[in-house]
Amino acid sequence: MNDIISTLLFVLSLGLLVFIHELGHFVAAKAFGVYVREFSLGFGPKLISFKRGETTYSIKAFPLGGYVAMYGEEVSLEGIDIPRSRSLLGISKPKRAVIMSAGVILNFILAFILFFLSNWGFTQQQLTNQLVIETGSLGSQAGMQTGEVLDFNALAEQTEPLVTSDPSRTYRLRIQDPESYDATLNEILDVGYVDLANTWVRFVPTSLDDFIDLSLPIRTYTSSTEFTTRSVDVRWSAIAIEDGFDWAPLGISFYIYTVDYTFVEAIDASWRDWTRGVSLIFNTVIGFFAGENLDQVGGIVAIFTTSSSVLENLGLGTYIFLWGLISVNLAIFNLLPFPGLDGWHLLVITIEGIMRREIPSTLKNVLSLIGFFILMSLMILLIFRDIGILLALWL
Repeated sequence: MNDIISTLLFVLSLGLLVFIHELGHFVAAKAFGVYVREFSLGFGPKLISFKRGETTYSIKAFPLGGYVAMYGEEVSLEGIDIPRSRSLLGISKPKRAVIMSAGVILNFILAFILFFLSNWGFTQQQLTNQLVIETGSLGSQAGMQTGEVLDFNALAEQTEPLVTSDPSRTYRLRIQDPESYDATLNEILDVGYVDLANTWVRFVPTSLDDFIDLSLPIRTYTSSTEFTTRSVDVRWSAIAIEDGFDWAPLGISFYIYTVDYTFVEAIDASWRDWTRGVSLIFNTVIGFFAGENLDQVGGIVAIFTTSSSVLENLGLGTYIFLWGLISVNLAIFNLLPFPGLDGWHLLVITIEGIMRREIPSTLKNVLSLIGFFILMSLMILLIFRDIGILLALWL
């Protein structure tokens, strides 16, 4: 049942983002009198199709995109007498720019609305680095106390190899993002090494003699701004479980901060989320073209698995917030000056404005088709890569 709900919510969420984007183009085109032959949500075989006025409205099988077929943009008008003044090429360049940017603008607006719904409609939870120590646990035996703070930045920046029961390997520590608000330190710490194929290999205990020596940087605050720092050494030992061995529970969890925003506070928090989201995704995209952040790029399968995990572990509020980030990502991606994207059309409009003449429609159509083919090919490659990653995790 959970899988069915996750799938339905995913399809509805993705469809909403695509619908809002195409709605922006559609409304702007109608406002400027441009003839719209078809408004389509999705690609592939038609599931639903009807005509109202001069426009056909369609819902198709694959909700991975959509389009607004406008006169002047690769649309044939055989047997239809429409004046040139109702085509994209018949209106002014500023109006064309508004039509081409309207989808991106609505995605940015939708992102803010989703952030607001997440902030105002749900109790906000934040996993802090303030420790909660279980009595009699390894953390308690090492001298850590509830209320102290684990310095994650210092922990992540440790460069010295870990001392382990396996001296034949150079093991290092990796910090993982928590999958739920009640995550423990066991779930956040990951110990392993990078093999010759540049793949992370976890250190999994194979006997009760296995151990890892951890050095945890701990802060004890004497006031809101003053603290002392010390290093706590913990030997992480193996224990026997039903199907083999695992690392013993450290007995260390984290304090969860909760807050309910007022209407005004939610608006302020949503604006901060929006600006941070735009900055984060913009820098990620720039880094991608610089050869960085390649491991952060995923296809539709990765979005589905991530959103499903967020829904299951972090709840509906965080799920809505995630789709706000995806809406920002869709807007910024569409601003790229790549053939077939909105950014490409805006670039063409700008060049034509500078040159004071139109670029031949045949050339623009060919470049758009090439861009569409490349984008579809990239999407397919990402889907296969995501499936490969999932199979590797399951096998």
